[in-house]
Amino acid sequence: MIAFNFAYYQPVSINEAISLYKDLKTSGKSVYYFSGGTEFISRARRNEITCDAVIDIKGIPETNLLEWDSDHLVTGASCSLSSIVNEGLFPLLGKVAKEIATQTERNKITLGGNIASNLPYKEAILPFLLADSDIVIASEKGTKQQPINAMYNKGRLLQDGEFIVQFITKQRLTTLPFIHIRRTKQSSVNYPVVSLAALQDRKETRIAISGLTNYPFRSTEIENLLQTKESSIENMMDRVIEVLPESAVLDFQATEEYRHFVLQTILNEVLSMKGAS
Repeated sequence: MIAFNFAYYQPVSINEAISLYKDLKTSGKSVYYFSGGTEFISRARRNEITCDAVIDIKGIPETNLLEWDSDHLVTGASCSLSSIVNEGLFPLLGKVAKEIATQTERNKITLGGNIASNLPYKEAILPFLLADSDIVIASEKGTKQQPINAMYNKGRLLQDGEFIVQFITKQRLTTLPFIHIRRTKQSSVNYPVVSLAALQDRKETRIAISGLTNYPFRSTEIENLLQTKESSIENMMDRVIEVLPESAVLDFQATEEYRHFVLQTILNEVLSMKGAS
């Protein structure tokens, strides 16, 4: 049960959503954007958040697109994880999405909801970081399309009053060979201890990781270390740890040292698969 009352709005255009947000904020209301609503409902029930109004973006057509536009894949923020898995247009994204939560939950969880989540994992962002996708964001200033790696800053993509509309990915990059390895403490539907995705683009291996630190990241430093091949992963781990964007997480799932060990075993698997390909 949610212990507070709030107004619910479902605009049918980007401009309507932006106008609603602006009007509500001007009148002193606290406003929350959502698409799937799963995280909002669970956090509200735990009294972690309150608000006066929610703006549901699922009614905006642009956020529901999942289709090819010439040589680019357009993936809307309101697409459910299940629809992304079922359509199979971006195999790595489908593989990552299929391992998030349960089937029932994936039917409700949206792409934008996962990536804009308050949780640190945001695993669905990994393929977009690897594919140098563009992200389309709406705000009071209108919409902007920019490379996601230029927008992404230590787990943060959005400023107040913004919401994700779409991701735009070059077709060539959706078809590259890939690896996704996910390790959990117990059940496979648990949050990851380490989740690593990799794309092989010619001789370049691109690496992105979730669960290891407080936010997912792509590491060109680790990519460069893997390219050197001058020593084993075991001998290289001190250097890998040095180039992490922040210290590994210590929580109820795993210690920092155990996460480093899991990362080492996964990187060994990546190199083995790469060598066999």
